[in-house]
This record gives sequence, C-alpha cells and structure tokens, in this order.
Amino acid sequence: MGDIEMENDPDPIKASYDVYIKPRISADKQIYVLQFPNRDSMQHYSAAHQSQPFKMRIKPNAGMVEMDVPMDALRNYDREKGIKWGEAVKKSNMSKNGGSHGMPGGFGIGGAQPSGRGRGRGQNADEELNQQRILEDYENAVKREQVLVKQTLGGQCISNEETTPQYMIGTFRKNQLHLTPVDNIVQMRPQFHHIDAHTEQERFGRVRDPAMAARVQEARAIHMTVKTNVDGEEETTDTMAERISAAQAEAWKTQRYVDEDDVEAWEAYGKHLFVGANAGLEDNEDLLASVPQLKSTLDDAEYLDTISTPRDAAKQSRSKKVRKNRDKKGKGKENAAEGAESDTSSTLSGPPSDSASEEEDAS
Repeated sequence: MGDIEMENDPDPIKASYDVYIKPRISADKQIYVLQFPNRDSMQHYSAAHQSQPFKMRIKPNAGMVEMDVPMDALRNYDREKGIKWGEAVKKSNMSKNGGSHGMPGGFGIGGAQPSGRGRGRGQNADEELNQQRILEDYENAVKREQVLVKQTLGGQCISNEETTPQYMIGTFRKNQLHLTPVDNIVQMRPQFHHIDAHTEQERFGRVRDPAMAARVQEARAIHMTVKTNVDGEEETTDTMAERISAAQAEAWKTQRYVDEDDVEAWEAYGKHLFVGANAGLEDNEDLLASVPQLKSTLDDAEYLDTISTPRDAAKQSRSKKVRKNRDKKGKGKENAAEGAESDTSSTLSGPPSDSASEEEDAS
C-alpha cells in the first residue's frame, strides 16, 4: 500500500538524513560568514581566480573586519590615479603609524595634524616629476607597490540580539547533515581608504595663511545621543563619539588567510564541521551511541509562540472581545431559533379537544 502511495505522490521524498548539531566550532575559534554583495557569486576571492586576499584583520570588540584583495594594475586601470592614490596611502600610513581610515580609524579624529607650513610650487613640481618617472618604469613600480595594487573590503558584524536568527553552516556526509552555529556575519563592501588618504594629504599640504596656522581645525565627532529603553530595561545613553573612540582605540588583530582550495583549509573543514570528528566517529551507529539525543521541552503552542513575532496584548484583548461578541451573537441566534421552533411545535400540538377529553372520561 505504501509503495502505491509513493508512486502516486507528486512530490515524493528523495532522501532522508540524520541531523547532528555541534554546540560551537571550538573554544578558541569562531566562524565568520563573509558576504560580498558587490561580487559575482561565481568569482570567488581565491587563487583560482587570481584574487586570493593578501591579509585579513579583525577588531572583535567593535565587530569590524577588513580584507585586502589584489587588483590588476596593468589592464583597464588608470595609471596616473593609481600612482597618486598609492603615494597618498603610503604617506598616510607613515603619518598614522599603520593606522586605518574610515570608521575603524575614527574618521581621522585625534590623528596626526598638519603643520602650519603648506605645500609650495617646488614640492608640486617634484611630485609631478616623480609621477612621470614612475610612469616610465610602470611595471617595476607595480612590483615595488609604488602604485595602488590592492583594494580594501570591509564591514561590521551584524549585532547579536535575542531576536537575531541563529544561522548555521550545514555539511553533508553520506546520509548525515551536520549543523555548526555561525558566530558572526559580515557584509564586505569596498572601502575607499585611498580616497580618504588622498583627501587627508591634500588638506595637510594646503597652503595656509601664517596667521591661521595656530587655528588648525581638528576633526571632531558629531555628538549624537541615542537613548534606548526596550522591554523595561534600564535606559542607556550612547554617543557617536564614544563608539568612534572605542573603535579607534582597539587594535587590529591580523589573521592569516588560507585559500579555499588549500590542503590546510580542507583539513580544517573535516576537523571542525563534523560531530565526532575529533574521536574519528563517522558511522551513524557510533555517533548515536556517543552523542545525546535532542529532545524538545516545548509543546506545539509554545513552539509557535517562540518562532513567531511577539504577541501584542492590546491586539489580543481586542481579538478576544471580537470573539466573545461573535459567540454571543451566535448563541443569540441559536436561542432565537430554538424559541421559534418551540412556539411552532406548541402551536401545532395545541390543547386536547373536548371530544378527546370526553372519550377519556367515558373510558
């Protein structure tokens, strides 16, 4: 009978899998899912596509991630701008002692400030002459990284709150599905640090009036106050200046980037994304005997409340009133119908006739 039903089923079950869930990847490691909205999904940042990232850096407390990826500076590339931006980034890094730009760098707040002297005509002429020399030996300049040869991608981790869904990475092995929780999700987008560096160098090198030299305007943060008071929690006050200061004060943690096709990457994949991998367990029988079974403590109604949006008490009370009124109206109609039926039956039956009563007395 079951085979007949399966044959007639328009959407039959093709495969079944036993699901295993890992608590975390490990105590000292985290999983970051990097999304690239501006990149074709078929063009990975990998050695196979000649775009393996140079290095990656993270600010864990601020939740910021940056990654440097290579650019082809020989084809479809504006060489003059590449030289100009490359020199600006190099000078900016020297003045910032390896600092950053944008939000991770505090938008230049508290950084090195320009001196009172401006850039004269002689310095401009020297820069033009230097740019011309680099153009004449451009290929070697690219090798020496005198040109902007990398693009910075960056983003901030999605905040983890109670309402934030828990994403997981699924890996298949035979008839098993292993799920590992994701710690952070970051959308990586191009960062225009080279533009910031060039603007900064232009501002520092601008000719100023000697009388205005002592009145150098430093970059200042907008004092934006955000007050939050959600679900009876204590009211907290946060300012944009505090966030920028915290992000700027935290040092970058440099990470070594391993290509996706490297042997080391595949070894980490097999070691960290499967339940029982450390113990060498692969068969279902061995895994089921060694790991606890997942049991739910929620009934159907509690489960629906957990995965649904929070209920509004006002809406619930209104819906209850509507249901009560509806029930009252329905009961009123039923009572009225029963009354009509009883009146009709009494009218049809009526009191006994005189002849019938006389016959009963005679009997």
